[in-house]
Amino acid sequence: MNATSELATYRRFFDNMAGDIDLLLADLPAEALLWKPFERSPWRGPAGSLGWLIAHAISSTYYLLRRAEWTMARIEWEAVNGDEGSDEFGAANHDPAYLRARTRRMVAYVQLLFDSLSPHDLDASRPHPQHPDRILTVRFDIQHAFEHMSRHIGHAELTRQLWALPRA
Repeated sequence: MNATSELATYRRFFDNMAGDIDLLLADLPAEALLWKPFERSPWRGPAGSLGWLIAHAISSTYYLLRRAEWTMARIEWEAVNGDEGSDEFGAANHDPAYLRARTRRMVAYVQLLFDSLSPHDLDASRPHPQHPDRILTVRFDIQHAFEHMSRHIGHAELTRQLWALPRA
């Protein structure tokens, strides 16, 4: 793959974000993953815990990339989900080492998927199975995956900074 190709660029985005997650989790005690800066806000309700933000960033990446796989007719719609199904922030995710391992598994999945794609695959499209008026595209789902992941990582970085304030 050409180092400047669209797929190589996407790969770099995911690799960089995995590095950001690793940095977020470095030297972090398990109790920090359950910490929230507040319970309720006058704007958009409750805060997410630091661990939930990271776990959701990982899970949503799988979901959106599996949706891209479905769009290419590689998997059935029933297989479109996060890596841990509906329990994306179960008890195992209260351990920073587990979340780091989960991040490494996500990177391996992304690499395998991108190794299997051609530039032509990025143009694939298909109507959503439950909303036929919505057309899903592989390129959009890949871009949505890193945009969504980036948003949650940024939120997690701010939450981690707030968690560290009273301890500084």
